[in-house]
Amino acid sequence: MTLAHTFASAHAVAPEPFAIGAAVPAIAIRPASREELAEALAACSRDRLTAVPWGGGTSLAHEAAPGRYDVAIDLRGFDALVEYDPEDMTLTAECGVTLETLRAALAARGQTLPIEGGDPARATLGGALATNSAGPRRMRFGAPRDRILGARFALSDGTLARTGGRVVKNVAGHAIHRLLCGSRGGLGILFEASLKLMPAPAARVALVFHVGAAALRDESRWVEWPRLEPAAATVLGAAAAARVDGLEAGPEFTAILLLEDDAAWVREQAARIERALGAPAARHEGDAAAALAQGVCDAAERMPRRLVFTTAWNSPSALGVLLDDPASPGVVHHVLAGRLCLEPGSDNAPSAARRLAGCGFDLIE
Repeated sequence: MTLAHTFASAHAVAPEPFAIGAAVPAIAIRPASREELAEALAACSRDRLTAVPWGGGTSLAHEAAPGRYDVAIDLRGFDALVEYDPEDMTLTAECGVTLETLRAALAARGQTLPIEGGDPARATLGGALATNSAGPRRMRFGAPRDRILGARFALSDGTLARTGGRVVKNVAGHAIHRLLCGSRGGLGILFEASLKLMPAPAARVALVFHVGAAALRDESRWVEWPRLEPAAATVLGAAAAARVDGLEAGPEFTAILLLEDDAAWVREQAARIERALGAPAARHEGDAAAALAQGVCDAAERMPRRLVFTTAWNSPSALGVLLDDPASPGVVHHVLAGRLCLEPGSDNAPSAARRLAGCGFDLIE
């Protein structure tokens, strides 16, 4: 019996777009229902086939080729908004829906879901949950596992299960849905999730500063950053900044502060930051600030290869440990979120990675 015959009911699609590294699956399928998903997983379990769940593929682009790769399961057919309750500020959606689609639906009601990811036109809700995707606003708004209320998922043998509920006050049972966030599909495949929302900010401002190496090392220059509670603070190296559309990049490093809150507090934050750092090179407001914030998220995803570190050192001066090399590799440092993406594109990248590991940075990818 051929693989195509085994998965005949699950809508086979071309496998080439689902390559991971140089590995191409023997077959790719796009289930149209949870029953088809269950049947496909049961077949994989029965025949001992290795399956990889797919959303938009934005995170899988950075994965190494697996040793064995039989079946790609494309979940983008699960793209319905199941239930949206603006009054209760909750949403239930299938996990193949894109982040961009969710944002558009919520923006119409003045609400937002603070889950971030690169390339939101492709990135799916399921992919963001499976990787527990952490963007530059993580310290302010938390990670996906902090927003999920419940989920429906499929186990590797095709068993369909559910956990949690659709309302904020549901406390029945163990929070298995939170364990699924960050499991990268290893514990089960999410196909529906319920999430708690937030009001959209009344004002949004992004301040851009050009920073030299000496200023970056100066710890006293950055003392006010965490105290002012910005939504995000990111430092980009020149190579990464060049990939952000509409960004006026500096010759060495570019620092971006995103402020999101009521209008009066955003004005006060901006004034205090400018007193500490001087006039910004550029100021973006409203939709322009949101577009720049998305560009900052995209910058790390656009790295051809990357190492990802986490750290509790929430100051731009943390990057000083990279500056001893003759040429720093490309970097995206989400300072307050404690996430550093390092582009190993130059010969000094391995030594830089070792130095970071010895200075309070933990390699996670």
